[in-house]
Amino acid sequence: MIYRYFILCLAAAALLLGIQAPNLLAQYQQRLAAQYAEAMVYYRQYQDIAETHYDGSIEALITAHQQSDQPAFREEADIIRNLQVRVKSFEQQQKLLQQPYPAQLWSLTLYHEPELMNGTLEHYSFNVPLNQKAIATGALIALVLVVLFDLLGALMKMAVKGLWRRRRQRSLNRHP
Repeated sequence: MIYRYFILCLAAAALLLGIQAPNLLAQYQQRLAAQYAEAMVYYRQYQDIAETHYDGSIEALITAHQQSDQPAFREEADIIRNLQVRVKSFEQQQKLLQQPYPAQLWSLTLYHEPELMNGTLEHYSFNVPLNQKAIATGALIALVLVVLFDLLGALMKMAVKGLWRRRRQRSLNRHP
């Protein structure tokens, strides 16, 4: 009896969590778009310098900074490189999030940018969007968790029964 109540609570919690998934995805995408736009403001400035002096090659600009006699320029090479890596990472994230909805959730779960996810979770605003995506996601997550929990329970029961059976067989074999 208590087991069934626990399963119901687990299903309800999973449903509520799943209903939040589309909202989390939307907030993550908004944060990604904002961070990407900000990074591009600075990246474009370096790209313009590269266009003017290095035939459009950011790599050549970075190399020139690294080989400069000025310590400030050498340090700036790392800043430009980090900005370049950040922009490429944001572009990759945007490509991952332009897939169908299930693939977006999968990408968000496995391939999210940790800094963006932490910021999204830190400033996350809970709401209950009762649209078709949210309800379907919540129901699917609830179903998967309940089935996994039931399978785990069944496996544990089988293991315990097997141990008891072996123990009983041993004791019967010892005392005929």
